[in-house]
This record gives sequence, C-alpha cells and structure tokens, in this order.
Amino acid sequence: MRLVATLLALVLPSPVLADCPLDLGRGTGWVVFSDHYMLAFRSDPLRIEAGEPFALVLNVCTKNGKPAELVAVDAQMPEHRHGMNYRPSIVGADNGRYRAEGLVFHMPGRWELTFDVRAGEETERLTHDIILK
Repeated sequence: MRLVATLLALVLPSPVLADCPLDLGRGTGWVVFSDHYMLAFRSDPLRIEAGEPFALVLNVCTKNGKPAELVAVDAQMPEHRHGMNYRPSIVGADNGRYRAEGLVFHMPGRWELTFDVRAGEETERLTHDIILK
C-alpha cells in the first residue's frame, strides 16, 4: 500500500505545477528560474521577425507556486548598447498570467530580455537571451 501511495505521488501533478503551469501550450517557450521565482514565457506569434511587433505570454510565480507580479518587461542589445525603440505594455490576468504587448526587435543579433517580478516587497530581475537571425 505504501508503494502505491508513493507511485501516485510521483505520477499526479504537484500543487506547484497546478498553480503555476510552466507549459504555455503549443509545446514551445522558455522557463527562467531564480532563487525566488519561476517565469515561463512564449512569443506570440511563435516566430519573432526583425522589425515586426510581437507579444509575450507569461506565467510568473514564486518558487512555492504562488502567483507573482510582473512589474516590467524590457529588452536590450548588450553588444550594441541600446534597447528597443518601443516600450511594451503589460496586461495582467488572474493567477500570475500576463501578456506583454508591443515588443519589437528592430535588428538581428543577441537580445537580452529582462523581467522585473515581485511578490510582496521583494523585486527581482530575471533575464533571458534570445538570438534573432
């Protein structure tokens, strides 16, 4: 009986994954972890083109599976020392789900996405690099 309970615990989804899904559908996207937060995101449309606007669909949570707040999204090209020509807007939904709209990577190269997230008073910056060809 104990073996069955252990196997069920391994097979059934954990509350953390149920409260903070890291799969945003369509089998694509990225996950960024820090000491305190988990952030899953994918682009919409799925293929990012130079000079074309796109959005990011995001789930933002604390490591214990509670929703967190997405404060800001930005991107810059470190090698060129400049950012995007547009400021994205953030549309919030329930339970840590967000959509950042109005992003444009105006040229190919390495872009560093930054995400400022918080839960309570603690704000942290998470980053992820994307190479646009």
